[in-house]
Amino acid sequence: MSWRIIYIAEAEEMKLYLDNLKVIKDQQEILIPLSDIHTIVVDNVRTVVSGRLMNKLTEYHILLIFCDELHNPNLFCLGLYSHYRVYGVLRKQLEWEDTLREEMWARILQIKIDNQNSVLKYLKKDPEVISRMNALSRGVTFNDLTNREGVAASIYFKELFGNNFTRTRNAIDTYNAALNYGYIVLRSCFARTIVSYGLHPAYGIGHRNQFNAFNLVDDCMEVFRPVIDLWVVLAVEEEDFLSRETKQNLIGRLNAKIRIGGQNQTVLNAIDLYVQSFIKSMNEKDLSKLVYPENGIAI
Repeated sequence: MSWRIIYIAEAEEMKLYLDNLKVIKDQQEILIPLSDIHTIVVDNVRTVVSGRLMNKLTEYHILLIFCDELHNPNLFCLGLYSHYRVYGVLRKQLEWEDTLREEMWARILQIKIDNQNSVLKYLKKDPEVISRMNALSRGVTFNDLTNREGVAASIYFKELFGNNFTRTRNAIDTYNAALNYGYIVLRSCFARTIVSYGLHPAYGIGHRNQFNAFNLVDDCMEVFRPVIDLWVVLAVEEEDFLSRETKQNLIGRLNAKIRIGGQNQTVLNAIDLYVQSFIKSMNEKDLSKLVYPENGIAI
């Protein structure tokens, strides 16, 4: 199984050499076997990537992420035909009943709140807040009609970052910037895994926005968000800018170990196991088959 995450900061060119990634910088060349690579992050708008390499990356199901001039992930590339049985998988996906989708969505939100709460426990936060989070988790109903997830998120982030903190995608403060960066990378990895198993990423269970091409990705990644949250709390200072090193460390969280299915796995492996079990649960209409992180702690 591929495991390496390659961060390209200053390379002049990336090309294919046999079945290796060749990185060229200042007349120096580095070769990395494609079979070892899970993700390549190109954080340099001057790096040239050959078409032959990009086609080969799709064969190996390697995720390629490009960052913009502000060094934020802006584009990720996935192959169109990443699974040998695309139609068969898609047909089953379209047969998922609304009731089953809504039940699974409620279960995912419940797991998410529980994993958020595990972060609060790990950080020894206010016991009263932890108790409220437990109650909110138990109160998640069919399709979360009472919005327990939204209430829990508000309580959770204020407990992590202070009462003045507001979680938003557009804020430029360091905490939000770090969370956004980590979530984007996490989202890209989920997109890569979901597509590689032949699912259509737009056909979600909880997210059903007609303008979102990755509804299912956003559904599945919810339970893994606390992995990013915890690292931001521990490693990012409010007055810091989001440095290259911080971004590299955020990406490195994907190789941290997390508990899933009674074993310690890297976050990357855990994503794979989770998506496999999600597909099995939905196709067999049995939510008990879902395998998910036992908490949000990845070390």
